[in-house]
Amino acid sequence: MRRWWEKEPVRFECQPQCFKCCLKPGAIYFLDADIRRAAKFLQYSVARFKSEYLVEEDGLWLINVAENQRCPFLTLEGCRIHESKPAQCKTYPFWQENLESRNFWNLTAMFCPGIGLGPMFPVAAIRKALRAFKM
Repeated sequence: MRRWWEKEPVRFECQPQCFKCCLKPGAIYFLDADIRRAAKFLQYSVARFKSEYLVEEDGLWLINVAENQRCPFLTLEGCRIHESKPAQCKTYPFWQENLESRNFWNLTAMFCPGIGLGPMFPVAAIRKALRAFKM
């Protein structure tokens, strides 16, 4: 059975200087490859990166962003580790929970100004994003 986003066009283009997704409270998950990439980008060892930024919960490495906090990598200019940010960040807003229904997508659009703008996002790219970040 085809999902709603496979039947109708989905438009998305990240908006310059937005960063709203970086201000959301919740967990930012780092897969093993994400940890290695970010540590290398910052010129840290993996151990140092984990000890300075991450906590381990149930075998997963993450940053917990509390209400009224922001991602520790967010600066006034944007993401400090943009070139090596984790899969979770790279794939936003194409997360399973946001694509569950058209209504959830519309709710996400109330927060994310890039939804509904820009070119049509190919179905294959949406599938790839869903595979890249699956918790």
